[in-house]
Amino acid sequence: MSGVRILSRTLKDSRTMFLSLFVFHMNETNSESEMNVLEKKTKQNLLVTIVGVSLFAAFMNFSVIVRFLGGIIDVLLPIIAGSILALFLNVPMTGIKNRLKKLFGKSKKQPSDKAIHLISFFITIICIMIVLAGVSGLLVPELVNSARNLYVQINEKLPQWMNYFEGEPFGVEWVEAFISEIDVEKMLQNITNGMDFLLPNVASALSSTIGVVVTAAFAIIISIYMTLGIDKIGNHCKKLICAYLKPAWANHTLHFCSMFHKSFAKFLSGQCTEAVILGILMFLAFTIVQLPYANLVGVLTAVCAIIPYVGAFISCSVSIFLTTLLDPGLAIRCAIVYLAVQFIENQFIYPKVVGESVGLSPFYTLIAAMIGGKLFGIMGIIFFIPLTSVILELVKEDANRRLQKQKNVE
Repeated sequence: MSGVRILSRTLKDSRTMFLSLFVFHMNETNSESEMNVLEKKTKQNLLVTIVGVSLFAAFMNFSVIVRFLGGIIDVLLPIIAGSILALFLNVPMTGIKNRLKKLFGKSKKQPSDKAIHLISFFITIICIMIVLAGVSGLLVPELVNSARNLYVQINEKLPQWMNYFEGEPFGVEWVEAFISEIDVEKMLQNITNGMDFLLPNVASALSSTIGVVVTAAFAIIISIYMTLGIDKIGNHCKKLICAYLKPAWANHTLHFCSMFHKSFAKFLSGQCTEAVILGILMFLAFTIVQLPYANLVGVLTAVCAIIPYVGAFISCSVSIFLTTLLDPGLAIRCAIVYLAVQFIENQFIYPKVVGESVGLSPFYTLIAAMIGGKLFGIMGIIFFIPLTSVILELVKEDANRRLQKQKNVE
């Protein structure tokens, strides 16, 4: 009996010890989970505190932050400008490259991708230089002729002006009285003060001009390097995005960049098509109404219309100026004809051609151009139209995904 009692007591003690160990383990597990929750809450509170303090410090020192960001932008301006120029160059170069691949694909000896890339780059540069040379060849002679016509008109009107000034009240006595009232010392003092004010401004203007030239030169060089090495740069960017972002965020970022590149290429192609259409319309309108410089206005409008909505008004100002130099009486007619064609193109042709190329309705195209121009000027107009197209496409994809989930749940 004593052995049975000892055995039963031993079993009870072991069961009690097992229950104690189980309870201790559960308490330890709960305490670890509670510690993990506390650590997460502490990190979240610390992050919120840091962000709040940073925002408060930024608002309190807003001018310093703006100057700091302005300095960074000034340093990175050649890189930013070169990247934008490379983005523009890449669109026609990609089209030429695809056509060359199709052309060389039929031959037995097909060149390498690197050789096709170089050939397409040089063809793109040559085409751009031909366009610039053609525009300059049309614009410069017309400006010279306008200056000659203006000189002839001044010589014709000069005798009339001299007769007018010789009449009353502009006689010799009036000139002598006017000269006698001039304070020479005060005039010299004003000239001296003006020179003291003018010289620093002239030096600042020269420095700014040199800075712009240097920035443009570096931007062109950077754009050439980026255009030639676009494949390597793209692969490096993909590696960095995949390495430093979560897989989901990396996929979303790469998807957005791919969509924006395709949308921008379609937008630029549609913009060039629209510019050609507008140039032809201007040429026909000026020819029908018998206004001068029909050829020049058509080419100038086609080139300037690459900038959405704004470029055509630049060419309008130049056209009115040239017409005024030739015949001031035709300036009003030139303005009316140009603005009428421009209004028709902006309201009916541009939203349809460019909007359809990027998949936007005319309404969204006008809104995107208006908001982008208001926020960032000309560059905002150029980039907001394809950006709006990408955003709307992403919203559609997300809405379809949510609706599909709701159907699966039901």
